[in-house]
Amino acid sequence: MTAAYGTSVALGAVYSSYKVQFAIDKAKELKRDGFFNLNKTFLPAKLFYFLFMGSMVTFLPFVPVYMEQLGLSSFQIGIVRTVQPVGTIIACPLWGAVADRFGIHRKLVITGIVIGGSATFATYFTPTSVHSPGNDTSWTTQAPSSWDSTYITFSVVMTLAIVSILFLAHVTPTVDSNVMLLLKDFPDTDYGRQRLWGAAGWGSFAAITGLAMDTYIKYVPDGNRFLPAYIIFLALMIPAVIPVSLMRFPKHTQPESISGGIWKLFKSLKVIVFFTVAGVGGLSLGVINTFQFLFLNDLNAPSLVMGLTLTFTCLSEIPFMFAAGRIIKWTGEETVFAMALACYTLRFFLYAILRNPWLILPIELLHGICFGAMWPAMTSFANKVAPPGMGATVQNLVSAVSMGAGRSIGSIVGGYIYNTYGARTLFWDCGYLCAGTTVLLIFYTLIEAVRARSRRRTPTSYDEI
Repeated sequence: MTAAYGTSVALGAVYSSYKVQFAIDKAKELKRDGFFNLNKTFLPAKLFYFLFMGSMVTFLPFVPVYMEQLGLSSFQIGIVRTVQPVGTIIACPLWGAVADRFGIHRKLVITGIVIGGSATFATYFTPTSVHSPGNDTSWTTQAPSSWDSTYITFSVVMTLAIVSILFLAHVTPTVDSNVMLLLKDFPDTDYGRQRLWGAAGWGSFAAITGLAMDTYIKYVPDGNRFLPAYIIFLALMIPAVIPVSLMRFPKHTQPESISGGIWKLFKSLKVIVFFTVAGVGGLSLGVINTFQFLFLNDLNAPSLVMGLTLTFTCLSEIPFMFAAGRIIKWTGEETVFAMALACYTLRFFLYAILRNPWLILPIELLHGICFGAMWPAMTSFANKVAPPGMGATVQNLVSAVSMGAGRSIGSIVGGYIYNTYGARTLFWDCGYLCAGTTVLLIFYTLIEAVRARSRRRTPTSYDEI
């Protein structure tokens, strides 16, 4: 019996030792490949995404409401939001081509952060056209002002918006391009695991900003509720220059001809379909970013709900960005695009029937696929089709079509529909657009799959017969 007991103890010790070693191996694997990837090469990129996206969330989502507080009408807000993506259409290809042509990626990114960030912060000092007491603590805004009474306010906002977007638009896609180049030397990680830190920064400071605004106006009722947002913006944007200065930029291979490379790129039907999908995705994101908070404001939602809305979107982004590399490897970029457009369809339809503003929070979890999976897939596809030495150019072209053309159409057309027919009609229309695009993309993908299978089965020589 003693021998049996000793044998049991020995087996238990061996089993325990095995489990301990298994746990140690898994811990090492998590440290190497998991969320807390401490590869020193990518630490500056992670920090940049965290700071830069964190600064953006303190400003961008609240812009429509801030402009409405200044006295601008929803149509004027739509025009300003349209000019911004139009600036993206111009700035992204231009700065991307300049960066690839002269190999000055780092200098352009730093310049963009400094000038664009300064113009963004300057919007805080825009004169208001609404002559009302400053102690209004509700989100209820004044009636839209006429063009004559809002001319100065509109002109200042428009000018600063143009300067801001011309210098900030290329920053993220240029860094994205550099990260994709660095990943060639590190096959054990992927783009999504770097970019998810941007989602972490966005989600963290979204809630912090909303809470800070509510707290500030509670204790300083005569103050400007947006002051905390601008302070947090500046506190994050300035340090974002540091990781860019420390980031490794591989030696650049100068392209033979940028214009020739672009012409060759768009001769491919597959590329045209990809950019069409990117445009519809950008339009959808533009409509949500521009009119979601105005819609919530119509539902009398507190600013905390608006902040939590952004937090929920980012919480959903992180797991999908973390797994994006594997998802793309298993299913391919086209499948991810179709999944994202289908989720946009569902998201818009749910917006259209929403009555309780708090119920928007679970709806925002769909953003995980809409952006968390789609953006890495778009970045991966752009990197694959980019001609040699034109990575930044193609990544910026994707941003120009998605965040530029798509958002522009979404803002101006969305502003008209919102003003004329209301938010719910706008959301129904966007849902139908995404549903139709999803069907067309699936149809195209199936045809390409059949053609590819047919080509593999077709003999190419007498030896194969």
